[in-house]
Amino acid sequence: MIRSVPGDLFLYSPRSAICCSSRSNAYIPKLEPFSRTKLDRAVKEPPLIQKTESQLADYCSTLEGDASYGCWRAYFELKDLEKQFPKDEVEKLIIQTGGVKSLVGCLHGIAAIHQRKKESNGSIKTPNGEATAERHFHVPDGLPKSAEELEEEEKARMPDSPFTRLLRTKGKFPAWYSPAPDHETD
Repeated sequence: MIRSVPGDLFLYSPRSAICCSSRSNAYIPKLEPFSRTKLDRAVKEPPLIQKTESQLADYCSTLEGDASYGCWRAYFELKDLEKQFPKDEVEKLIIQTGGVKSLVGCLHGIAAIHQRKKESNGSIKTPNGEATAERHFHVPDGLPKSAEELEEEEKARMPDSPFTRLLRTKGKFPAWYSPAPDHETD
């Protein structure tokens, strides 16, 4: 018994079924072989750092709240490490951490170490070898203004309008102006 379907030919016999197709199988995707060389993988895959950044970004986008904030902070710390250190050292760090979750904590630790190092470089060394932070002196608020400051303020003032000058000569102040209290004037 022979049965025909458009494009396919089916032959039926009691022992076996045979299927022949007149169409090409070009639409079926072919998988790549499992035994690719390292060179093939290096050419086709993105660099390790870029691949890690995309994995880290994907992981961070799934988190919420403080965990998400910490993850994104680690992402940008990785970007900073790329700028500061050679590519080989960053790749070694990524390989040693072993995964995205452990990489987040590792990046926070490295960033904290670099921050402490920057802070210690900014401090002043005393002859005893102790590091002390630079002292910032408090400037009190009530000091009288210097002659230079008064001159600057006078130059910065806008010129009075004719109406304001008229009111001042008559002894009345404009609505926007309030004279200084008697105890503050000399």
